[in-house]
Amino acid sequence: MSAVPQTKAVSSSWLKRCLPILDWAPKYQSKWLGADLLAGVTVAAFCIPESMAYAGLAGLPPQAGLYASLLAVFAYVFFGTSKQAAIGPTSALAILVATGLAGVVSHDPARYGEMAALLAILVGLIAIVARVLRLGFLVNFISESVLTGFSAGAAIYIGTTQLGKLFGIEGANGEFIDRIVYIAAHLGETNFYALGLGVFGIAFLLVTEKLAPKVPWALVLVAISILLMIFTALNTTGIKITGQIPTGLPPMKVPSFTMADVQALLPTAFAVFLLSYVEGMGVVRTFAAKHKYPVDANQELLAVGAANVLCGLGAAQPVGCSMSRSAVNDEAGAKTPLAGAICGILLGVIVLFFTGVFTNLPEPVLAAVVIIAVKGLIDIPALMRLYRVSPKEFWIALAAMLGVLVFGMLEGVMIGTVLSLLMLVWRASNPSTVLLGRIPGSELYSDLARHPENETVPGIMVFRANSGLFYANIAKIKDDLLEAIERQAAPVKLVIFDLSSSPYSDIAAAEMLLDLQEELQERGITLKLSNLTGEVRDLLRRDGLDLKFDIGPRAGVESIVREWSANGGKPVTGRLSNLPQS
Repeated sequence: MSAVPQTKAVSSSWLKRCLPILDWAPKYQSKWLGADLLAGVTVAAFCIPESMAYAGLAGLPPQAGLYASLLAVFAYVFFGTSKQAAIGPTSALAILVATGLAGVVSHDPARYGEMAALLAILVGLIAIVARVLRLGFLVNFISESVLTGFSAGAAIYIGTTQLGKLFGIEGANGEFIDRIVYIAAHLGETNFYALGLGVFGIAFLLVTEKLAPKVPWALVLVAISILLMIFTALNTTGIKITGQIPTGLPPMKVPSFTMADVQALLPTAFAVFLLSYVEGMGVVRTFAAKHKYPVDANQELLAVGAANVLCGLGAAQPVGCSMSRSAVNDEAGAKTPLAGAICGILLGVIVLFFTGVFTNLPEPVLAAVVIIAVKGLIDIPALMRLYRVSPKEFWIALAAMLGVLVFGMLEGVMIGTVLSLLMLVWRASNPSTVLLGRIPGSELYSDLARHPENETVPGIMVFRANSGLFYANIAKIKDDLLEAIERQAAPVKLVIFDLSSSPYSDIAAAEMLLDLQEELQERGITLKLSNLTGEVRDLLRRDGLDLKFDIGPRAGVESIVREWSANGGKPVTGRLSNLPQS
């Protein structure tokens, strides 16, 4: 009798996990509506010029950015778990799209647009498959230092892509160094009207953002520049404009493609997916921590996947959660994802009825919008903190930044990912190891290198590895232990291997412990294991090694030392020789 209600409860819970709107919408409070309305209007005003600018970055017409912002927000309202995150085109994704498509598509604009839409669908499908496989944890493998360096490199890279528009110089394409060289060689072709308008735009945004940061000054700048182009002689100076933007929504359809197209786009799709998800989870977690509510990393995969598939079907570019747009949403007071829906409705009205307003928007102004938008990606305080606190991570961040600038955005993503994984592998395979001594007046043991006043017992060496024991680090741990024995002034008769900081182990580690025991026995040294966790103890028992190591009740270091001391050892104050540097 109770099975049916229980089944309904499980189904309801599953639906709420897959469609978070079913959870927050019934709980919506009318007092939140004003804040969500204000946030939706503010973000819409902010993202109109930004979306068109990022479409240009991706090599697409302005409407592709507007379509992306419009379609993505509705998908995220249904599937996303963040209350403040705002999804849409981002500068880094846009330039990654342009880089990836450049080697696949010719100069046919229609074909280019279809391939950009197909790329968005592939990104979405990869994200959905990752959700099915519950691969949300993968975001943890990209380190903050790599993201910091990559973001700085991306900002500089993206800024240089706008130099051609800013100076009014045609043909400033290619990679970072190529663009710089080209601009320098063609400075004589500068359109000073375009440069003046672009510099005015940059100065306007820098000053006004300081005076009133919550006002959508980019939209104000766009309006001013359009009026200048219509009512002044600027329209006769050769300044390029966006041109006619189609009114209305595109038909929802799958772009035409071949399997060869899919194969050619897959590497870029994986890179875009990785960057979109990593950037997005950074945004989502930032605001979740600020407002103290939970988010689901696996559900975010579904949200990003649905948003990108919808964008691909609607002839738009790939999307991800934008930090700048989300910050505007949060500062405007967004309480729920309804703010995103309101933003989407306003964008829909613009696309349906008012795209003609932007026909005379000058390209140097869009360049100014992009340059100001990406300047925040260069986090100097974060880089200085890395240099001060963790020099190794600083150099990794610098390598990620240079990877973007020297090799390109797509390669930069790959370099950043590889660096993150290499750093993870290096840390896992090079754990710190320490020698322990008894804290005077207690039965507790701590690092002798940090506390040389700790007590030691002649003939006893207490060793600890600050890591789990597994195949990648056991050789280093064993070498450290044997080298520590050699460094002792007095002969070592007993080695106590403290496993309190080793929460897990594998079969290779069990073999290492057995080999170590036999090697030490040949030297006349006894090996004892102490403070085994349940997981390590269970593994040794399953392998039949519990009797070889005399594993009974959980034995602490002090109990083993007392047993040894009862046979003639005396506590002494002093410091065992340091372990080799790890």
